[in-house]
Amino acid sequence: MTPHNMANLRYGLALTLRLVLPLGALVLLSTIFLVSRSPDPSQAVALADIDIDELTREPRIGTARFAAVTAQNAAITIAARTVRSPANPQPGEPVTLLLDYPEGSALFTGDRQVDFRADHGVFDQMADTLTMTGSVRMHDASGYEIGMARLQAQLDRSQLAGTGGISGHGPAGEISAQSLTITPLSGTDGGYMLDFRGDVRLLYTPTD
Repeated sequence: MTPHNMANLRYGLALTLRLVLPLGALVLLSTIFLVSRSPDPSQAVALADIDIDELTREPRIGTARFAAVTAQNAAITIAARTVRSPANPQPGEPVTLLLDYPEGSALFTGDRQVDFRADHGVFDQMADTLTMTGSVRMHDASGYEIGMARLQAQLDRSQLAGTGGISGHGPAGEISAQSLTITPLSGTDGGYMLDFRGDVRLLYTPTD
């Protein structure tokens, strides 16, 4: 590796860290932490095959985890296999991060939780959103297991919105719709409302 490539690599990694660490500005009244896994010596051979030029063009961090508390007191945690910035990020511009295989949960007041996972994700600081696509799956505390084309988490309002066709099953049976929203409920019990919309169909399965 030439000194020029080493300098580019150090600059790229430093720029990525400078972009990742200020993610606390994404969510009002939130606290975000970035945690990396301890190095695994068994991965040394795999690391030897890294494309240095690609890493310099698109800096990344492996096995990242974020945690936040929104203004509505919902706790959101997100983990990703890899977090990377678009090519040629500019200092001072709004942060956009690309997540590979993101998964996480939203814990609402009243200990009601929604879990989700996907193949791809995009953190958009300007819009305060995490948008997930590719084999998106969601599971909630009521027993719903649902797949969808796209799931967007609105971080400043503790809201989740699924679009592009919804299908899955719940306590009452098989269900499908065009979209769904999950919003926090006020009151002492807290929790959230799961709202299916657009051509909603439920195939009821009676219990014994």
